[in-house]
Amino acid sequence: MWFFRVALRQLYWSAAVLKKFFKLVPLPTLTLVVLTLVSQFSRMLAFFLPLKVIILIGSTGTPRYFPDSWAALDRDALVIALSLATVFFYVVSLTSEKLLSIMAEKGAAGVVAGTHKMVLFTNQDEVASQAYQKLAAGLATTVLTVVIALLFSLVYPAFLFAALTYVLAASALVALMGRNVGARSELQQKAATLASLLSGIGFMVLFAFMVVDFLLWEGVGFMVAIISLLLSRQLLNRLDGVIKDAIWLSDKRLQINAIFFTGHRLEQSPEHSRNRKFWNFLSLSESSEPLLPVLEQVKGHDLPNGAEVNCRWKQSGLVDLLAFEVELKGAEDGIERYLLKIFGKRHRKAAMSEADILSSASGPLLPAPELVYIGEMEGFDIHLFRLPHWCVPGSYAAPKVQIEWLAKYWQIEPDKTLVNRYQRSHPLLQHRLGMRMLERLAVVAGNGDDMAALEQTKDRFEDILKQLNLLPLALLNPGVPRELCFVSESGELLQAHVGNWALEPLGLGLPCGESWLPKLDELLAEASEKRESLLNTPAARIRLCACCSAFEQNFNKQRYADAMALLPDILGCLSELDMDHEVGSTTPACPAAGERNA
Repeated sequence: MWFFRVALRQLYWSAAVLKKFFKLVPLPTLTLVVLTLVSQFSRMLAFFLPLKVIILIGSTGTPRYFPDSWAALDRDALVIALSLATVFFYVVSLTSEKLLSIMAEKGAAGVVAGTHKMVLFTNQDEVASQAYQKLAAGLATTVLTVVIALLFSLVYPAFLFAALTYVLAASALVALMGRNVGARSELQQKAATLASLLSGIGFMVLFAFMVVDFLLWEGVGFMVAIISLLLSRQLLNRLDGVIKDAIWLSDKRLQINAIFFTGHRLEQSPEHSRNRKFWNFLSLSESSEPLLPVLEQVKGHDLPNGAEVNCRWKQSGLVDLLAFEVELKGAEDGIERYLLKIFGKRHRKAAMSEADILSSASGPLLPAPELVYIGEMEGFDIHLFRLPHWCVPGSYAAPKVQIEWLAKYWQIEPDKTLVNRYQRSHPLLQHRLGMRMLERLAVVAGNGDDMAALEQTKDRFEDILKQLNLLPLALLNPGVPRELCFVSESGELLQAHVGNWALEPLGLGLPCGESWLPKLDELLAEASEKRESLLNTPAARIRLCACCSAFEQNFNKQRYADAMALLPDILGCLSELDMDHEVGSTTPACPAAGERNA
């Protein structure tokens, strides 16, 4: 069955890699296996000896099931000795773990050097070290399992039989659960969780067997029972860890082969079954039958006889986001046009954000088509938009977003509930700016004009934050590809992607040049007619926000010279605001962006 085939392939591949390790670096590999065994045995003893100490403390003398040689020893001395032994074995375990990481790095470096290959990817050394350590740990766990199995066969054969029976039964159950492709894919995705669950169930099964053995049959000695139970728990934990290591190694198999095997090159991983399911949606262009239930739910009734649904793929401009133009012909209203978006797994957050903003009170005011359906198809998020008749199939807007498009969002007053939720989870521009930025720039700045501008900015940093706090918030919708933008002949804008929306102080995203300043006054006046909170907002404050936004972007990109070049403009905006304040020409009347509702 598939489970046993996968297990055998994994064992065969692991043995091949371990053979490579022993061939190129035999001594470090053997040392790593020995250290792993020492670490595991010492950890077992470190957790087992405290139980003996507790039993001794709770007894009036030395229990009869303790070794006979201990009976002649003083009880208090024996308690101290066992306590010191516990600390000793725990220190040995920690020391072994530390040596393990050192030997893993040296051994992996030796194997990589023996293959005479160039660096293949960024974290190659980390992957090589982890793979080396996990495979050696797997070999050590195999040796440990054999040793414990031999021990059980001598002191408690029935317990060994019960353990083997459970392992075979659990393996057969997993194999039966994965008989079809869908269930198999689900099991592979949740393999780590399933391994932990089976490990816990296995311990409970063995514990139940031991209780039944004591009640119905002769059972074994008290100390043998305790040791068997503790060893089985530790062994099941190690097997759980080995399975999780095997899952990690399987995911990294192509990288590990490329690192350690001379004849292997770094190849692209095979496509995941989930991705194949996603790309199967491209067949909607040939058969739109899966869309019929969605359209019927949107219409509120069954589609009439003779209704024709045409679905055409449309380039979305975004990775792992499929878009389709859908036409419904023969309906009551003639031809209806829709835009269908299917989000890949990487866009799950964008799908939720888009549904959130379009379902809010601000949604109908956005320059976006009407969202008529939110749901899932084969586990992927889908959104269906109703397009106006002027949206000609295949058309899109100019490739460069214009400032007028940005100003369209200024006219929308964000919903107060939405603002409150957003500010509870996202920092605004004034919260992201910090004195640490200026301190880092001071290290790279010269002693001339840059340093003088930095010192002035430091002195007026609180004033900058205060001015940004006085700006009203505006919705932003960055990162919309041109393929999902529509512009009518009259200049009406529709953007069919709002997955990356944000709330920021008015002015963020504007260019810092002066050529557009006359246009700013015009756009601000137009937005103020539809939004009262923009009244009496000075243009200098908006320009200050634009300059601070550009400063933040340059700083985050480590373009420190460009960031310092913006400081004179920031100080100039502050000076202009100071002059306006002195002559009383401007009285801020807009709500502060930084104020948050409790």
